[in-house]
Amino acid sequence: MFNRYTKRNLAYLVAILLFATISTAISFLLTYKNSIKASEDSLRLQAIGIAVSLESSMHNSNEFKKQKNIFREIITQGKWEGIAFIALYDKNSTTILHSNENLIGRQFSDENLKKAIETQAPSHTYITLGTGEKIFALDFPVHIQNAENILRIALHSYYAEGIIREARLHGFGMFFIIAVLWAVGWFFIRASKHSDDLKMKMAERERFAVIGEMASVLAHEIRNPLASIKGFAQYLKEQNTDNKTLGADSLDIIISESKRLEDLTEDLLMYSKPVEVKPEDFDLLDSANEAVLAIQNSRNVGIRVSMPSGIKVRSDRAKLKQILINILQNAVDAESNIIDIKAEFMNGKVAVSISDDGCGMSREIKEDAFKPFFTTKTKGTGLGLAIVDKLIKAIGGKIELKSEPQKGTVFKIFITKTI
Repeated sequence: MFNRYTKRNLAYLVAILLFATISTAISFLLTYKNSIKASEDSLRLQAIGIAVSLESSMHNSNEFKKQKNIFREIITQGKWEGIAFIALYDKNSTTILHSNENLIGRQFSDENLKKAIETQAPSHTYITLGTGEKIFALDFPVHIQNAENILRIALHSYYAEGIIREARLHGFGMFFIIAVLWAVGWFFIRASKHSDDLKMKMAERERFAVIGEMASVLAHEIRNPLASIKGFAQYLKEQNTDNKTLGADSLDIIISESKRLEDLTEDLLMYSKPVEVKPEDFDLLDSANEAVLAIQNSRNVGIRVSMPSGIKVRSDRAKLKQILINILQNAVDAESNIIDIKAEFMNGKVAVSISDDGCGMSREIKEDAFKPFFTTKTKGTGLGLAIVDKLIKAIGGKIELKSEPQKGTVFKIFITKTI
């Protein structure tokens, strides 16, 4: 649990991280989109420059006639970098000239070429070669020897796409920084939770110390007079059975209520004082039978123990017995008819389940079941399950609670120290 101040700071931290993440994502998308446009513009301008220069050269008919294949010479000499091929088509899409002489005379047509022929305006597209390489192609209308032709300039896009690669790399770097910030934020949240847990434990210990001092006062100031009252009432009951002034029923009430106050004092002392764990090796079945015997001595209930003998555990036997007694007493008070105790041995752990068919608990009651002084009983102390929770933690175990109204309750105890 986080306190209010920590929750507010964590909310600010998460809000800042979310804002940074969203801002980074938007910035990356805009940068990436602009890099794609810049790469395409760079290719288009380069292709137009080459096309204009070639058109000017080809208008010089004498120079054009001297070279059988000017396009092949351009590719071979490397006059312009990044050219994949150059081709010249007539209005019927027939190849007049090509840097690859094997393609001269062939008819070639695609949508972009048709568009350039019909509109007589430059048009560009991306095409994929047989090698799988994606290249940029500009179809540029030219007039050579009074004929309308289309000059196609095909450029390798790898170098121009360096802008896109840089944008990607920059984006990855930004997201890496954001990921690091989230990781730092996560560790900060964990550290804050750990700090709050420590504060809660310290506050709980201080509360226990106060309760312990109060319990010591109660032990000295209440227990001795209470024992005298209870003893004197029992004496009067034994010696004055025929006394009409103070009947036996009145004495029974005094004895019963004195016993209840004694139980409250004992529970308060057990809950408030520090737990001293004394581990020993013992058989789980023996401890369960002792707890059952303690409950059945006080009330006649149907308790079934179903666990194999020989499950040895190393823990505090007295503490575990007290845990079982408190849970069994809770099941008895829930007006259960049958209580089942089972145990399973698994991977160095023992799971002990105690189930009943009593009245069960609502969700709200389950949330408060282990809180001290919380009870739904008219004469309960509200410390039974709180003591169970404290003892379970002291011996290094764990407890789970499942319950539904009118369907019963199941407590499952996990004991980690087994032999």
